[in-house]
Amino acid sequence: MAADVRQRFEALPADSELRPLTKAVLRESVNRLSTGPATTVARIQNRARLIRALYRALDRLDTTQNPAPAT
Repeated sequence: MAADVRQRFEALPADSELRPLTKAVLRESVNRLSTGPATTVARIQNRARLIRALYRALDRLDTTQNPAPAT
């Protein structure tokens, strides 16, 4: 998941308004995923929040890179 977000992030134009937010989500994913397996309920919940944030970022990037056709 994080790899997909990173790939789309790198394809964004330098002046894209999504870059700062996406970069923050990716930085947080590196921090949280580098701590080893989640063994407590709190850590599992934090990982679930991270996954939701990555999906939101991916959705935003997909919308920006593949806008819906005008009707």
